[in-house]
Amino acid sequence: MTEPDLDRVLRAVADPTRRQVLALLDAQPGLTTGQLAARVPGITRWGVIKHIAVLREAGLVQTLDEGRRRRHYREVAALAPMRRWIDQVMDD
Repeated sequence: MTEPDLDRVLRAVADPTRRQVLALLDAQPGLTTGQLAARVPGITRWGVIKHIAVLREAGLVQTLDEGRRRRHYREVAALAPMRRWIDQVMDD
C-alpha cells in the first residue's frame, strides 16, 4: 500500500460513523444500504451511501448489485497494510 492509499484508509476509518458501518458489515456481511441506515442511529439512506463511497474508495468495502439492491461487504485484507504500519510505528 502506498502512502496515499494508507492516508485514504486512515481518513476513512477516522470517522466514527464509518467505523460503525464497518463493524456492522463485519458482524453481518451483505447488509443493504437500507439495512445499514436502519441500524445506524441518526443517519439517512443517503448518508449511508456517502459513507460507503468513502469506504469503497479506500478499499475497505466491496459493493455488489443484487437486482435493485446493493449489498455491502467489508474487505478484511484492506486493513492489513495499516496494521503493518501500526506495528512498524510501535516497534520504533
